[in-house]
Formats: sequence, C-alpha cells, structure tokens
Amino acid sequence: MSVRILLDTSIIIDNLACRDEHGESLQVLDLCENGVLEGIITTVTVMDTMYTMRKHLKPAEARNAVQILLQIVGVVPVLRSDLNAALTGDSPDFEDAVQASCAARVKADYIVTRNVGAFKRSFVPAVVPGDFLRMLKSI
Repeated sequence: MSVRILLDTSIIIDNLACRDEHGESLQVLDLCENGVLEGIITTVTVMDTMYTMRKHLKPAEARNAVQILLQIVGVVPVLRSDLNAALTGDSPDFEDAVQASCAARVKADYIVTRNVGAFKRSFVPAVVPGDFLRMLKSI
C-alpha cells in the first residue's frame, strides 16, 4: 500500500534553499523519488517555490530546481472548490486552508509540513518531517 503525502511549500523550500531543517525534508523527498511514497504538491506550491527561489538562486538555477522537483512529485491543480472551501472555512491562513482542501480532495494520507499548527482544522493530519519519518517505520 502506497502512502500519499501532500508536501507543503515549506518542505520544498527547505530543500531547495538548504535551510537548517532540510535534512529530514530531504529524506522525505528521497522516499518520494524512490517510489516508497507518493509525493504530491499543488500548483500554488510550484508558483510560490519559483517566487521564493528567485531570492536564493539565479533564474536558470531556480527553473532547473523546479524541473527536477516536478520529476519527483505529482502536481495537483487548485480548483475553485478548494478556494471556496478555504474562503468559507474558519482557518486563519488562506493558503494553508487551500493546501488542506487539496490534500483532502486527492485523498492524501498526510500533509508533511514544518507548520503543523496551521493545519489544525485540516481533515488530513499534518506532521513534521521527523515525526513522519518515525511514524513511517511503523506503517
């Protein structure tokens, strides 16, 4: 049985910007690349990643990094229903509410993020990379 995870934008940026926290995030991405996990991101994550990485990399390097990412994970579109769910829900963070709606719609098993608190109202459980890796060992 394959575990499907939605990777929050923070996880992708951790890796591409080599933030201090990126070691465990990289392990999660490696598991996606090796087919152990089914990793997905939203179209919003792709756009936010390109925008953010322009601050850390040259434009060609940022494009290359995102192209590699797109070979590792699947991409799900953000639908009008996701936006409406985020707008009508009670989550204080619109972008995270959109991510949570997408995760629920595509039946993700988990949202892997560094900001678990932002997903308290999500129907899909959110977990930080280290906890997810430990939990994965028992699945």
